[in-house]
Amino acid sequence: MGQSLLGVFLAVGLNVRIGGDVAGSRNMGGQGMMCMGVRVFHAACFAGKVRVLVGSRELFCGLDYGQVSDCGKVGAGFRNISVISEDTGEELMCETMPFFGGRRVTLALLNTMGCMILVPMEDCICGEAKGRACLRAANFSCGEGPFDLALASGETIFPYLIQARVSSFIPALPGTYDFVVREAGRESFREAEANFCLDALPGQNYTICVLGTKDGEVPISVKIL
Repeated sequence: MGQSLLGVFLAVGLNVRIGGDVAGSRNMGGQGMMCMGVRVFHAACFAGKVRVLVGSRELFCGLDYGQVSDCGKVGAGFRNISVISEDTGEELMCETMPFFGGRRVTLALLNTMGCMILVPMEDCICGEAKGRACLRAANFSCGEGPFDLALASGETIFPYLIQARVSSFIPALPGTYDFVVREAGRESFREAEANFCLDALPGQNYTICVLGTKDGEVPISVKIL
């Protein structure tokens, strides 16, 4: 049984906003640096292996569903990002995005409303509290949800995650937490879509990503970045 995150928040006296719409913290250093650290998380169901290009430069290749790339560097400024199917050579997506020097970001690739999009998630540690982990959650399932992420003890920690939504980071004391993924608003754990265990270490951030479809073709699962 995982310990109570809600109790942890009350004990440390932090002002926590659960389930916000902003992914990441604004307190980032190194603004004068000219490159941004970028990795890509492939969460687009049925897309197969892809290549990711910045302009005409290949940044990553051979990225399959559920995989996260290593971290590459992209120069600061507005850049064209293209995603190419390695099976067919088809351009699956192309859009222009801003990149900021001295920061790190994970770009989640997913399908929504019949098109492919990239969801940026800034990678940083929440707040200034030392000795704590930082958690956030995202619904990258294929048109499923909304979902709640709750502890096995009953507390809902990340409520009402609609598709493509990324919560704010929240702080937690280090330890082992037992989570379940369930349909939003349900109180029963008997029909949980997935359950998983998270070992939270101090000074680390974790993004809990819900993947898959409820029809069983790609079972609902969790990937922790």
